[in-house]
Amino acid sequence: MAIESARSTAREIVKNGPLSRSEVARRLELSPASLTRLAKPLIDSGLLVEGEPQADPVHGRIARPLDVSPNLRFLGVKVNLDAVYAVVTNARAEILVRSSIPLPSTDPGAVADAIVQIAGDLLGDVGHAETMGVALGGHSLDGQTVNVSRSLDWRDIPLGETITARSGVHTVIENDVLSLTQAQHWFGMGRGHSDFALITVGLGIGCSLVIHDRVVRREDPNTPTAGHFVIDRTGPLCADGHRGCAMAYLSSGSICQTVSIGLGRVVDYNEVLELAATGDPVASRVVEESATALGRLISSVSMLTGIQDVLLSGEGIGLATTAPDAVAAGIAVDRPAWARPIAIRIEPMDFYEWARGGAVVAIQDYLNSFPVEFAPARKAATA
Repeated sequence: MAIESARSTAREIVKNGPLSRSEVARRLELSPASLTRLAKPLIDSGLLVEGEPQADPVHGRIARPLDVSPNLRFLGVKVNLDAVYAVVTNARAEILVRSSIPLPSTDPGAVADAIVQIAGDLLGDVGHAETMGVALGGHSLDGQTVNVSRSLDWRDIPLGETITARSGVHTVIENDVLSLTQAQHWFGMGRGHSDFALITVGLGIGCSLVIHDRVVRREDPNTPTAGHFVIDRTGPLCADGHRGCAMAYLSSGSICQTVSIGLGRVVDYNEVLELAATGDPVASRVVEESATALGRLISSVSMLTGIQDVLLSGEGIGLATTAPDAVAAGIAVDRPAWARPIAIRIEPMDFYEWARGGAVVAIQDYLNSFPVEFAPARKAATA
């Protein structure tokens, strides 16, 4: 019980610090004496530090607020089909250095080689990292084995153990959409919101929920994701043969293929959006239909979960800013007129932001397993 209370103390300070001891005690419903006992091993081990003396806002006494050590470092990695992106952050997920390298193959050995290489390169800049988080399009039940990744065509790959052994940095594996959601929940657009949905649009379609201040996990790797949610049964086919699902309407590959066929030439996603913005009839029609489908997906997620705050992101979310009226129309199709409007926030994010999600998973893993009963803990970085 005391260990979990100490970890809760550390999490509260990492997320919201610096905080006075009395404020931390109030938030966690602990006595001041208990908080003092819990904080001491966290300070002694180097996880927390005491700030400059200042007046306690609760009692008015001079006190030294608690903050997380500025010397802790965490690695975050995002695995794509063609490249690996990596960042090093501090304990508040602020990116300090970043890098990317091409991925010649999605063979597990090649991916492991790339991760170890880029981790080594970044550690040469910062000297040390407490933990590494690897975000990828897949499912891991234990944070070590990739049970299923359909995009990488993997099953039961012990990636976490492999990377830990080769890099010397404890590594945890997480789904990329869940990683991004964790980052937004603790340090991004979802901070301060106990309930929200994150919908991502790009090569794939992702949807993750935060309910009662907790990220909802999908425990069965064979449960279909929101990408296969049917929006219109008369719509186009996805690669799995589903008619009118979110992937068929919203994936960047599907959109590009439809516009390319209509124009009689190959176009990429950015060109599709540019053509739609300038009124090209083919691109405009496809983008409008896709944006309407996005609106219907947003509406469905909200009505099924009761969530009123929706964050939109992903490398393809320019769809929403190119055709905002179509998104709004799609929401209105299925939603009662008397319903409270959905609060939608759009934040385009590059793949380094997804890698930052991996770093947040690493931070959380570190805090959840921090050996508060022992001191000193793992040596903090000095870089």
